[in-house]
This record gives sequence, structure tokens and C-alpha cells, in this order.
Amino acid sequence: MKQVYRQSPCKRLPRGLYILGLWLLALGGLPEAGAQLEITSSPNVVGSGARALGMGGAFIAVADDATAASWNPGGLTQLERPEVSLVLSHKWMGEDFQSFSHPELNGAHHVSLEEINYASIVYPIPRTIGGRNLVLSLNYQQKYNFDRDLQFRYRTAAALPFGNLAAIRSQNSYQQRGSLASISPAFGFELTKRLSLGVVMNFWDQSLISGNEWQVRRDIRSTALINGMVFPGSLVQMQVEERYRNFSGTNYTLGAFYRATERLHFGMVYHSKLQADVDYERTERTRLGNYGFNRRSRPQQYTFPSAFGVGVAYRFPNDKLTLSLDITRREWDQFVIHDPQNRNLSRQRISGVTGLPASISKVKPTYTVRMGAEYVFVNERKPVQHYLPSLRAGLFYDPEPSGGQRNQWYGLDRGNGSPDDYFGVAVGAGLLIRNRVNIDAAYTYRWGTGVRQDTFGLSGTDADVDQHLFYLSTVIYF
Repeated sequence: MKQVYRQSPCKRLPRGLYILGLWLLALGGLPEAGAQLEITSSPNVVGSGARALGMGGAFIAVADDATAASWNPGGLTQLERPEVSLVLSHKWMGEDFQSFSHPELNGAHHVSLEEINYASIVYPIPRTIGGRNLVLSLNYQQKYNFDRDLQFRYRTAAALPFGNLAAIRSQNSYQQRGSLASISPAFGFELTKRLSLGVVMNFWDQSLISGNEWQVRRDIRSTALINGMVFPGSLVQMQVEERYRNFSGTNYTLGAFYRATERLHFGMVYHSKLQADVDYERTERTRLGNYGFNRRSRPQQYTFPSAFGVGVAYRFPNDKLTLSLDITRREWDQFVIHDPQNRNLSRQRISGVTGLPASISKVKPTYTVRMGAEYVFVNERKPVQHYLPSLRAGLFYDPEPSGGQRNQWYGLDRGNGSPDDYFGVAVGAGLLIRNRVNIDAAYTYRWGTGVRQDTFGLSGTDADVDQHLFYLSTVIYF
């Protein structure tokens, strides 16, 4: 024992007290990336379709194709023929962290994924009461993506008695995988010649959509140092896996579509809150001299926020150019994770945005603004145009909810709930073939600078986010 003590980098303080001090430092100092649910796609869910997204997502007051139910079900009454649609997407999402207080966190991380983003069947009812248009549709939409990968190093240090310096050096891996989608029957009904209403029921049950689940895995490998030298026997390995399965919930969407004139249209849409049950399972594996294993499970409830949007669109007299504008408000203070069996009473209801108790979390709503344009190359000299091309473009402001924390001399404050600013541009093109098949493509670039300060909860630490999204869709008319 005397020989080991003399060869260690410790001065005067017993070994046991060093170990205690070091691991109190470790447990209190390691950042917990993604303590809250991280929605890596835009959390302000919009509809789908390369045509609409090529217009920047400003489609509430347009909603005149087979994706209408995802934007505004009131617009379904504009569809006069049976239609089917399919939308494929490729998404590349990157984060580049910078940290003044912990430069070892600096680095870029990204994920990419391909998916069926949307599919639908639309059928107009040929005979209705009073001859009013009635249109039914069945829709599938991928709405939330959770995929995220972070690989980072972390170091922290503290002074110990007698001039010694303790430090923790760790390698960290954080991986989140999963998504949420809905099966959504919808109908639109023409109330008057100018006003149409629509309803969508969204079913999120995992028994209908097997992929409606997500997993989180954290791996930490830490070593203690005293005065710059590795402390013998200080290696700690920890693995935490969290699984969320059997997701089940229902919400609805109401839409209204108003034709003020032949060319000026207005739209309004309301998405109700989604309250869903999920089975949560947590598995912990640790190695600190001996192996440790712990597994527990319990039910949880997730509440996703409601949203309200309005839109206006104007089609110019030559039918070539359409301009549109949408504004949507989403109530992020409603995003709550309810964990009734958590022994820590303050953690039974936490904010899905901040990861803090909901009672002390201030999270402000987000306002999304989208502007778009579509130009159709109509040739007036041709009575029948077999190939009808079109071009689209859009701009949008799409902020993400955040705790709004600010740097203080002692670290980060609790935050004022201000959202993070994100902006985007979109371009797209389409081709209607013989009035039977429509093929559309769109590219969207969305970015945020100096955002996601909540990720690690460390002062002077944020990220630049880049998201590249490609959409390819087709609509077939019968």
C-alpha cells in the first residue's frame, strides 16, 4: 500500500478521498446530450408533396392536389377526379458545434435518411346532397424524424486540497433513432359555392404503423486524472439504452377553404394536441471495478402541441403565376412528457423542449412564415398541351422551440423560452404529362446559426445547423 501511494500522482490526501472527489466531479460534470426529446426534422410539422414544398410550404390556401389533406382538408373539394400520390424524400441533417468553455466539444455531426414521406388516395363522391362537392381521402404521412448522432470528447477539472488538480476525461457517444407517422382518413365538403370545410383524423397507433417508435443510446467511457496522470483503477464505462414502444394516440385537423373571388383564396387550418401513450424501458450497464446492470420500465404519456395556421393565395389572370403566403403558430408550452411513476416528483412532468420540470419551463410559441410562387408554362396557342412544365420557389422562417438560455458569468440562466431562428429557401419543378401523371421534384435548404444551446447546457456552446431535403413525388389522375 505504501509503495502504491508513493507512486501515485496524489499529494498527502488518502486515496479513498481522491476517488470519492473524482467521481462526484464526474457524475456532476458530464453533459447529458439530448436529455429532452430531440426532433431533428423541423418540429413545426407541415404537409407533404414536392409541389407544395417547392413553394416553400406555403400551401394552406392552395391545397388543390392529392396532398391537400396534409395542408388543409377544406381544399379537398377542388379535386374533381380520383387521384393517388406518392412522395419519396432524402434528408441530410448536420450539426456543427462550437464551444468557448469546452473547445473539445467542437466538431461536425450528421445523419441522412431516405423514406416514404407521404402516400394518399383521393376519391370525389359523384352524387351528394344538393350537388355539393364531397371528397374522401386516405393518407399516410411521416411527420417527425428523431435520428441523431453525436460523438464527442469532454473534459472537466477541479482543484483538490494540498495543491492537487483532479480531472475527468471522457469519450461520449449519443445515438437517437426513430420517427412518427400517422394514418389519416379525411373528407372535405362544399358548404356553399365559396366555402368548403374539411376534417382529418390522425391515427398514430404502432399496431397500424410498425415504425412508430424510437430509441436512445448513450455510451460513456471516462478516466480520472490527478495532476495530469491517469489515476489507477479509475476507468468507468457506462451504457444507457432507452426504448419507447407501443406508441398510441389520436388527434384531428380541421380546415376551411374560402374562395373570395375566382383568383383570390383564403385558407385556415387547426391541428389539435396529440396525447399519446408509450411504453418506456431503460437499461443501464456500468463497469466500475465490477459490472452493474439495471432495467426498469413504466408507461409514459407524451403531449405534442396544437397549431393554428392561415394562408392566402392569388392566381394571376393568365393562370400562369400563383403567389401564396402562410403563417402558423404552434403552442410549444404544451409539449410535455408525463412520467407518473418517476420517483423524483419534480421529474413527473417535464418539458419536451427543455428537459426541465414543466412547472418552471418557459417555452414560447413559434410563428412560422412561408412565402411561395409557382409559374406554369401555359401556351395559349395550343388548345391541348400534352406536356405542361412548371417552376416553383419559396422562402420561409421556421423557428425551433428552445429554452432560450443565455450565457451568464456563472454559466447559463434558466432561459426565457425564446425560440431559435431558422430560415429556409426552396426550389422545385414539375411536369404534367397528358393531364394524367404529374411528376414533381423539390429541394429545400434550412439552416440555423448559433442555435441548440440546450443540447449540452454549457455556457458558450451552440451549433450551426444545416438541413438539405430532397423530395420526389408523383400524382396520378384517373
